[in-house]
Amino acid sequence: MLRTGEVNHNVSVVLIIISILAYGLLAMNSFNLLDDIESGGEARSFLEESLQDAGDELAGVTMEEQIEIFGSVVNFVAIASVIYAILGIVAAVFLTKRIRVRLVGILLIILGGVSVILTLVFGLIGIIASLGYLIAGIVALRKQKKAQNVIT
Repeated sequence: MLRTGEVNHNVSVVLIIISILAYGLLAMNSFNLLDDIESGGEARSFLEESLQDAGDELAGVTMEEQIEIFGSVVNFVAIASVIYAILGIVAAVFLTKRIRVRLVGILLIILGGVSVILTLVFGLIGIIASLGYLIAGIVALRKQKKAQNVIT
């Protein structure tokens, strides 16, 4: 039961959960793609064909180096997605227990903002996840501010 001035953060928690699921999906797809590239599967064949169509060397970088760079980018996306999902889980737990709500709201906005910048790498799933964190952070801060105004 809520006491006077306490706020229920269900909307923020739901948005965080959606973002966590999106980052989890992004991480799983990235790890699968990375595995397929390293094992010489269909993704590597498609990548080699695409690079051959573009030309054997692009700005002095061989095809093998280009594939390695692509693999590094996919690895970065996978690791960043896992980190973002873990931070989302921590934020959801803190919000449900009403621990440092203002700090969690600010951190969610920062995470969402940084993720929006990285959206060029993350793609559409990253946009959904970053917007979820941004909106959840804003809602958490607004509700916390309203709760403080009720108390005073």
